[in-house]
Amino acid sequence: MDQVGQEYAEVKRLAQEEGSTTRLLDYVQVVFGLEWFDEESAAVATVIRVAAEHPEEPRAALLFSHSALHIQLDEDAVRRGGELLSRIAEDSPYWPLAAVQLAAVNEWNGVDRSDPELTFRLIAESVARAPELTSNTSWLGRLYARRGDTAQARRYLEQARSNILGERERAALSLVERAWHECFTGRLASPVGIEMDLAALP
Repeated sequence: MDQVGQEYAEVKRLAQEEGSTTRLLDYVQVVFGLEWFDEESAAVATVIRVAAEHPEEPRAALLFSHSALHIQLDEDAVRRGGELLSRIAEDSPYWPLAAVQLAAVNEWNGVDRSDPELTFRLIAESVARAPELTSNTSWLGRLYARRGDTAQARRYLEQARSNILGERERAALSLVERAWHECFTGRLASPVGIEMDLAALP
């Protein structure tokens, strides 16, 4: 078993043996973030249960919403995820990520049913609070590009690219931390998509 497999086995063992909210969410986070597909159904069931038992837990809300948007792909689950996210206080350190997820919930409705101004406001507020993220800054750059504001689009896309972690920073992350970035921050993403967006600007 390689190092990643060993770390994963330990995360799963702690979730099974301790059963605390933190350990269970660590397990869910690793399964979702690192795409352990053979464990996906169990992880979805776990986050549904934890979110039902602890609806005020920010990480449970974020992970539930992630599963609804990317795995369950169910409108009722997406709506429930939005309800859980809306419980996260605006002064919470989790709020900038919740704002990105809420924007994704809004976009789930489709072009004809979503509110583009709500998406813009949520993403702009997220960036104002957490400019170090890639998920929000890249999205804001693309939103400015759609509005024809090339200067602002370039500014935020370049910022998003610079927020991507380097090899040394990546190497220092635990498996749980890596999974968090994969699920929410975008800081482990390839810069290729951002570079393509930059190249497309006039």
